[in-house]
Amino acid sequence: MQFANARHIHMSVSTACGFLLSWILPEVYALEVHEGHQAQHILSLSRRQKEKSRRGGSTKGGSLSVEIDPHGAHQMLTPLEDMSSEYTGLVGVGTSASGGPQFEARVVFDTGSTNLWMASVLCKAYPCDEQHTSYDPASSITSEEYLEGSSRDIDIMFGTGELKGPLHVDTYHVGPMEVDHQPFAMIREMSGEVFASFPFEGILGLAFPSLSFGGITPFFERVIEKKLLKRNEFAFYLNADSSRPSALLWGGVDKDLYEGDILMFPVKKAHYWALELVDFRIGNRSLMEDEKHSKTKYLIVDTGTTYFTAPGSIYDEIIATLQEAPCPQVDSYVPLTYVLRSGSGDTFNLEVTQETYMVADDSEDCQPAFMKLDLKKQYGPAMILGEVFMRHFFTVFSRGNGDLTEAKVGFAKAKLGAMPKVSSNIGSLVQIQEASLMRRNPER
Repeated sequence: MQFANARHIHMSVSTACGFLLSWILPEVYALEVHEGHQAQHILSLSRRQKEKSRRGGSTKGGSLSVEIDPHGAHQMLTPLEDMSSEYTGLVGVGTSASGGPQFEARVVFDTGSTNLWMASVLCKAYPCDEQHTSYDPASSITSEEYLEGSSRDIDIMFGTGELKGPLHVDTYHVGPMEVDHQPFAMIREMSGEVFASFPFEGILGLAFPSLSFGGITPFFERVIEKKLLKRNEFAFYLNADSSRPSALLWGGVDKDLYEGDILMFPVKKAHYWALELVDFRIGNRSLMEDEKHSKTKYLIVDTGTTYFTAPGSIYDEIIATLQEAPCPQVDSYVPLTYVLRSGSGDTFNLEVTQETYMVADDSEDCQPAFMKLDLKKQYGPAMILGEVFMRHFFTVFSRGNGDLTEAKVGFAKAKLGAMPKVSSNIGSLVQIQEASLMRRNPER
């Protein structure tokens, strides 16, 4: 993937995986560049299954792709674990008699949704019955009933899965941050193979308030209100090297995880993390010049979606042009270019090469890592950049001073195979080391 404008410097970079990737560095005068302030708290991610793709992408299979159309100060980094192509991290909920979290859960940190979901003792059926522990409101000394609205269960679809459960209130512990009186949904029913396929105990949504169920103040809004971060931002480093950890950084970045500058682009519509998409090209061919594609106007960055997505007509063009083939034959495939609008009003080319968008399956054939997805008119049409994209690019989500108009997303070329610095969260260093060992054992 590359950034380019009319004036650029070209150089080649040999990556840790042995690929020779081109990188075009734009003149920074027309771009907003992230200040590069350092995160202070870094925790590890582990991955249950060994990555088979030589390109660092996801293999075929199910994914927790979130349905895009549903009804003092600290800087820190929260550990994530990649479970069957989904990244999860430890958070705490509730308060035990000893003062620590009542329950520690592996949750998906999802920029494509806003509400919080937590595994609970209310869920008795499969796959909940295979979980050893879950949140028990009766055992938390900070537990409260949700009194602001209806007591009925809320029901949300997540791709091929569905969650149901009542709203409740308790304290959330995420890294050193503690957010009290936080509404969330206790999972009463969990259906769909996606939830049975990997250890899953909750979702922490990081999208915008307009996406929140029932007008509930989202977790990150509470973080901003309480001034728990020196800077209202978080960033993802999803390691393309499956033998090394990934990380979620709160309130800052780590320059050892990316190359060059982080280039920032304004959020066009603060519902999802949606940037303005001016054009989309396959090689030199613009699909937006075709009248049937021209209304696609947003590019959403979503950690809850594994692959790239495109509306039906654009998806069909991509699949017809970039066909599945033996991996050595796709080296000549043309790049994809997302033309974005900068804060200054100029356009910039975000170029994604086949090293990123083509992924290998078990037979060593390579296929485009795309899914077909159409959004409702008020949120789209839009394309999505998911985890496969972020495995090659360090991605920052910034809220600036907290105002919705200050929201921006930034990208920098990830240092493939880098090792995030590890520090403790709610778990012990021993637990973090054990999680790192899990990543090296595909049988666990």
